[in-house]
Amino acid sequence: MDHPQPFHVGVIGGGMGGLACAIACARAGARVTLLEAARELGEIGAGIQMNSNVSRLLIRWDVDEIIGDNLITMDAIDTWDLEDRLISTFDPKVARKLSGFPHWVVRRDHLHAGLTECARRTGVKLLVDSRVESFEHNKQGARVKTVRGNEYSFDLLVGADGMRSMVRRSLFPKAVPTGASTVAAFRGILSYEEVYREVPEARQRLRNSADAFVGPHGYALLYPLSAGRELNVVCMFQMDRVVTQAEEVDVDEFRQLFKDWCPFLRKILNLLKSTQIWPLLVLPPMKTWSNEHKTAVLLGDAAHCMQNHMAQGAATAMEDGAFLGSLVGEVIRNSVTLPEAIELYEKKRMPRVWTKQQASFVTGVFNMAAGEDAERRAKASLPEIEALSHDVVRPSKALPTWYRAWQLWCNPVSTPSILYFDPEGEAEQAVLEHLQEKTQMDTTTLVSKGIWDRWWGFINNNGPQTQLVAKL
Repeated sequence: MDHPQPFHVGVIGGGMGGLACAIACARAGARVTLLEAARELGEIGAGIQMNSNVSRLLIRWDVDEIIGDNLITMDAIDTWDLEDRLISTFDPKVARKLSGFPHWVVRRDHLHAGLTECARRTGVKLLVDSRVESFEHNKQGARVKTVRGNEYSFDLLVGADGMRSMVRRSLFPKAVPTGASTVAAFRGILSYEEVYREVPEARQRLRNSADAFVGPHGYALLYPLSAGRELNVVCMFQMDRVVTQAEEVDVDEFRQLFKDWCPFLRKILNLLKSTQIWPLLVLPPMKTWSNEHKTAVLLGDAAHCMQNHMAQGAATAMEDGAFLGSLVGEVIRNSVTLPEAIELYEKKRMPRVWTKQQASFVTGVFNMAAGEDAERRAKASLPEIEALSHDVVRPSKALPTWYRAWQLWCNPVSTPSILYFDPEGEAEQAVLEHLQEKTQMDTTTLVSKGIWDRWWGFINNNGPQTQLVAKL
């Protein structure tokens, strides 16, 4: 008996979202080929945050075991104002208790290496030096051609090729990322050995914590990396122009932006020997992320690049990949058709992503407040400081039940829809809702026929289990 060829997914782009999608699709039973333009899979070494909405994926997929001690759980998330006053504090252990999953910080290259190894173990075919120059698509699937002349055919093509996506340009040439504000980013990494040597007071100030320094028109965030050996430095500032691409910047010019800030932060920033200025571009909402045949679809920055004030850019791309992979599994099990799966992906992911983009804008405004707005911000978070004074470890139950923090990016009480979210569980629910809508309920069993058929078909497709069910 001839077996049908496995459903073949082609993922264009080997970033966090592309790898997550490849892993999820392979786990769902698809044959997966990932095409990466670079000559080797890798990432820059700057820091990245894995909140509970994606740390759950790292645990579920065993990526946490691959990365090991380079995933760091912090003891505190503190926010300081221009005068070095503590104005907000949060305990990540409380976040884990509330959400069920940790808030980790990690180097991007360590995370990327963990996802890459997971993809290999899951059976994903990883092809580097495979820049796609063109593709064709129809109802049967998509066919791509690389600059080296290699051609590949897929049942589903996933464009995870970033902000300057070739797939998006081909499908939607008018959809272009834009500078929604003048805010730009600066990044750097220091060794704790150097920091402690040059800034002795840092031994007391930087104790396995994330420390945000917020001031007028900008902010800086410091947190540990590499099992506590390195300090990540990321700064945001409202420039006098819109930055649209990465640029070299004179380090003294960078330091001048923070010349009026507290002495401790300036001492840390003075240790940076160089930095670059990075754009924070946003892709306006699109009407669709897929082609008319639903055989090519976008995810991650290719579909919705956003400002990173919520620390959710890569996380959202990974959510996309996990959600889409779960739907691919339902296509393989014949619960839904591929067009139905892609429509569900767009129906559920597009409004959620737009909400995240909005939350990121708001968080940026809070962090860069000036004058009276800054004073109102500090007053709003007084319950956190008062709770800290009653709890010498960290405030937890001392906060009033009505309280919501303005630091949206780390507090699941303030953003439960973001930080409690499980993309794979949500995909399952989307399929069940869809099947309930399209089929009538059996008046005897009180089960929607589509759901019953889904499970009965799944059981029948698993051979020996049919006999067991018949006996039961």
